[in-house]
Amino acid sequence: MKKGLDLRDIVIQMTIATIYVVLVFVFYFMSFEAIQFRVAEILLVLVFFNKKHTIGLVFGTFLANYFGAFGLIDALYGSLATLIVALLLHASKKYWLVALLIFPALINGLIISFQISFHFDTFQVFWINFLWIALGEFVVVTLLGMPLKFALDQNQLIQSYIT
Repeated sequence: MKKGLDLRDIVIQMTIATIYVVLVFVFYFMSFEAIQFRVAEILLVLVFFNKKHTIGLVFGTFLANYFGAFGLIDALYGSLATLIVALLLHASKKYWLVALLIFPALINGLIISFQISFHFDTFQVFWINFLWIALGEFVVVTLLGMPLKFALDQNQLIQSYIT
Protein backbone atom coordinates (compact mmCIF):
# COMPACT_ATOMS: atom_id res chain seq x y z
CA MET A 1 0.00 0.00 0.00
CA LYS A 2 1.39 3.37 -1.01
CA LYS A 3 1.82 6.19 1.45
CA GLY A 4 0.74 9.75 0.85
CA LEU A 5 -1.47 11.19 -1.85
CA ASP A 6 -0.81 11.10 -5.56
CA LEU A 7 -2.59 13.21 -8.18
CA ARG A 8 -5.35 10.60 -8.59
CA ASP A 9 -6.01 10.65 -4.82
CA ILE A 10 -6.17 14.44 -4.76
CA VAL A 11 -8.63 14.51 -7.67
CA ILE A 12 -10.83 11.91 -5.96
CA GLN A 13 -10.78 13.79 -2.65
CA MET A 14 -11.65 17.09 -4.31
CA THR A 15 -14.44 15.36 -6.23
CA ILE A 16 -15.86 13.99 -2.96
CA ALA A 17 -15.59 17.45 -1.38
CA THR A 18 -17.34 18.99 -4.38
CA ILE A 19 -20.16 16.44 -4.31
CA TYR A 20 -20.59 17.08 -0.57
CA VAL A 21 -20.80 20.86 -1.08
CA VAL A 22 -23.23 20.52 -4.00
CA LEU A 23 -25.52 18.21 -2.01
CA VAL A 24 -25.51 20.61 0.96
CA PHE A 25 -26.43 23.59 -1.22
CA VAL A 26 -28.96 21.77 -3.39
CA PHE A 27 -30.70 20.75 -0.16
CA TYR A 28 -29.82 23.97 1.68
CA PHE A 29 -33.33 24.33 3.10
CA MET A 30 -32.79 21.24 5.23
CA SER A 31 -29.03 21.34 5.78
CA PHE A 32 -28.60 24.16 8.32
CA GLU A 33 -31.53 24.20 10.71
CA ALA A 34 -31.82 22.80 14.25
CA ILE A 35 -33.79 19.99 12.66
CA GLN A 36 -31.56 19.11 9.75
CA PHE A 37 -31.50 16.33 7.25
CA ARG A 38 -28.12 16.83 5.58
CA VAL A 39 -28.29 14.59 2.53
CA ALA A 40 -24.55 15.00 1.92
CA GLU A 41 -23.91 12.84 5.00
CA ILE A 42 -24.63 9.77 2.88
CA LEU A 43 -21.07 10.18 1.62
CA LEU A 44 -19.78 9.03 5.01
CA VAL A 45 -20.08 5.46 3.72
CA LEU A 46 -17.07 6.15 1.48
CA VAL A 47 -14.70 5.78 4.44
CA PHE A 48 -15.62 2.09 4.60
CA PHE A 49 -13.88 1.72 1.23
CA ASN A 50 -10.84 3.91 1.85
CA LYS A 51 -9.74 5.94 4.88
CA LYS A 52 -8.35 8.62 2.55
CA HIS A 53 -11.91 9.67 1.76
CA THR A 54 -11.91 11.31 5.19
CA ILE A 55 -9.94 14.13 3.55
CA GLY A 56 -12.61 14.84 0.94
CA LEU A 57 -15.41 14.59 3.48
CA VAL A 58 -13.77 16.93 6.01
CA PHE A 59 -12.79 19.44 3.32
CA GLY A 60 -16.29 19.32 1.84
CA THR A 61 -17.85 19.82 5.26
CA PHE A 62 -15.55 22.76 5.95
CA LEU A 63 -16.39 24.47 2.65
CA ALA A 64 -20.14 23.84 2.86
CA ASN A 65 -20.35 25.11 6.43
CA TYR A 66 -18.04 28.06 5.81
CA PHE A 67 -20.22 29.31 2.97
CA GLY A 68 -23.41 28.27 4.76
CA ALA A 69 -25.51 29.98 7.36
CA PHE A 70 -22.98 30.30 10.23
CA GLY A 71 -19.56 30.70 8.62
CA LEU A 72 -16.21 29.85 10.14
CA ILE A 73 -17.47 28.65 13.53
CA ASP A 74 -19.79 26.15 11.87
CA ALA A 75 -17.00 25.11 9.49
CA LEU A 76 -14.66 24.32 12.39
CA TYR A 77 -17.20 22.44 14.53
CA GLY A 78 -18.71 20.61 11.57
CA SER A 79 -15.32 19.57 10.24
CA LEU A 80 -14.31 18.30 13.66
CA ALA A 81 -17.51 16.25 13.91
CA THR A 82 -16.97 14.83 10.41
CA LEU A 83 -13.35 13.96 11.18
CA ILE A 84 -14.27 12.10 14.38
CA VAL A 85 -17.16 10.27 12.71
CA ALA A 86 -15.06 9.26 9.69
CA LEU A 87 -12.25 7.92 11.88
CA LEU A 88 -14.69 5.99 14.07
CA LEU A 89 -16.47 4.55 11.04
CA HIS A 90 -13.22 3.45 9.43
CA ALA A 91 -12.03 1.88 12.68
CA SER A 92 -15.35 0.02 12.95
CA LYS A 93 -15.72 -1.06 9.33
CA LYS A 94 -15.98 -4.71 10.33
CA TYR A 95 -19.22 -3.75 12.10
CA TRP A 96 -20.17 -1.08 9.57
CA LEU A 97 -23.93 -1.38 9.95
CA VAL A 98 -23.96 -0.74 13.70
CA ALA A 99 -21.27 1.93 13.36
CA LEU A 100 -23.24 3.76 10.69
CA LEU A 101 -26.37 3.72 12.82
CA ILE A 102 -24.63 5.03 15.96
CA PHE A 103 -21.56 7.19 15.31
CA PRO A 104 -22.84 9.87 12.89
CA ALA A 105 -25.95 10.57 14.98
CA LEU A 106 -24.12 10.50 18.32
CA ILE A 107 -21.07 12.57 17.38
CA ASN A 108 -22.91 15.16 15.27
CA GLY A 109 -25.63 15.38 17.90
CA LEU A 110 -23.12 16.11 20.64
CA ILE A 111 -20.77 18.45 18.77
CA ILE A 112 -23.31 20.46 16.80
CA SER A 113 -25.61 20.77 19.82
CA PHE A 114 -22.65 22.07 21.83
CA GLN A 115 -21.85 24.54 19.06
CA ILE A 116 -25.42 25.85 19.00
CA SER A 117 -25.68 25.97 22.79
CA PHE A 118 -22.32 27.67 23.25
CA HIS A 119 -22.66 30.29 20.56
CA PHE A 120 -26.31 31.14 21.17
CA ASP A 121 -26.17 30.66 24.97
CA THR A 122 -28.94 28.06 24.87
CA PHE A 123 -27.55 25.29 27.09
CA GLN A 124 -31.01 24.82 28.61
CA VAL A 125 -32.11 23.18 25.32
CA PHE A 126 -28.89 21.27 24.64
CA TRP A 127 -30.54 17.83 24.86
CA ILE A 128 -33.48 18.90 22.70
CA ASN A 129 -31.04 20.12 20.03
CA PHE A 130 -29.06 16.90 20.45
CA LEU A 131 -32.15 14.78 19.85
CA TRP A 132 -33.22 16.70 16.74
CA ILE A 133 -29.75 16.73 15.20
CA ALA A 134 -29.14 13.07 16.03
CA LEU A 135 -32.55 12.13 14.63
CA GLY A 136 -31.89 13.95 11.35
CA GLU A 137 -28.49 12.31 10.99
CA PHE A 138 -29.90 8.89 11.83
CA VAL A 139 -32.69 9.22 9.28
CA VAL A 140 -30.34 10.30 6.48
CA VAL A 141 -27.72 7.60 7.02
CA THR A 142 -30.37 4.93 7.53
CA LEU A 143 -32.68 5.76 4.63
CA LEU A 144 -30.04 6.96 2.14
CA GLY A 145 -26.58 6.04 3.40
CA MET A 146 -27.20 2.34 3.95
CA PRO A 147 -28.72 1.79 0.48
CA LEU A 148 -25.77 3.69 -1.01
CA LYS A 149 -23.34 1.41 0.83
CA PHE A 150 -25.16 -1.69 -0.42
CA ALA A 151 -25.15 -0.32 -3.98
CA LEU A 152 -21.44 0.53 -3.85
CA ASP A 153 -20.68 -2.95 -2.52
CA GLN A 154 -22.25 -4.39 -5.68
CA ASN A 155 -20.66 -2.03 -8.23
CA GLN A 156 -17.16 -3.13 -9.16
CA LEU A 157 -16.61 -0.22 -11.57
CA ILE A 158 -17.20 2.42 -8.89
CA GLN A 159 -15.22 0.40 -6.37
CA SER A 160 -12.22 0.59 -8.67
CA TYR A 161 -12.26 4.38 -8.12
CA ILE A 162 -13.08 4.51 -4.42
CA THR A 163 -10.92 1.71 -2.99
